[in-house]
Amino acid sequence: MENMKLTGFAFGIRTIKSFSTEDKLGAIIDEILYSKESAFNPNLFTEVRGNHNTKVLTDSQDRNKFTITQNDFVFDYNIEKNFDDEYQKYLKSYIEILTKNIFKEYSIRNINRFGFIIKSVLSKKDTFIQEVSKIISKNNGDEDSLSLRFNVINKKPLKIGKEVTQDYYNEIISYDKQNSNSPLNFFVDYQKYFIPELKIIDDAKPNYEDFCNSAMSKFKKTYLETEK
Repeated sequence: MENMKLTGFAFGIRTIKSFSTEDKLGAIIDEILYSKESAFNPNLFTEVRGNHNTKVLTDSQDRNKFTITQNDFVFDYNIEKNFDDEYQKYLKSYIEILTKNIFKEYSIRNINRFGFIIKSVLSKKDTFIQEVSKIISKNNGDEDSLSLRFNVINKKPLKIGKEVTQDYYNEIISYDKQNSNSPLNFFVDYQKYFIPELKIIDDAKPNYEDFCNSAMSKFKKTYLETEK
């Protein structure tokens, strides 16, 4: 879409809730902040907030956050200058620090979902929202705010030995506009569900890096290349 500006992204991995993770949150935070060449260092995150079962790394303006709970590891980021460069930079650190280190060092298991959100702003309504607005205007008058969300499920079972998984992908598309003066936000949330859950992160097919890069490629082909 010519009227689209990419504004941010979020990485996330969810596990079955583990109370043993709660005891490790402080150490996990230290690993994220102080690992060698970490992009999640104190230059990005100046504050640590939370309680006994949730820790949140954030900056003074609450623009960027890294939230760790008993079952979630979510990094939410807003672009500073260049989307592609910053996406690659933070994905590399997420992979190296989380999936290759913390998940193994602290025996984090039972992974049941990968998530990757791409955030953008539309300077004008796309074709789909234009049609929705026509329907709203015809029946109720012009909308002041708008919130619309739908999802598409794609089942992708895998055969592992004699067993067949019930794995599937879920793609959630969201439009959000708080009022007539607000920008029209457009988000796509790519998710991969593992059923049954994975015992260890190395069992993931695709791995988290490939999952994100595949979703990024799909987003660009669907929303940045096809509509001129």
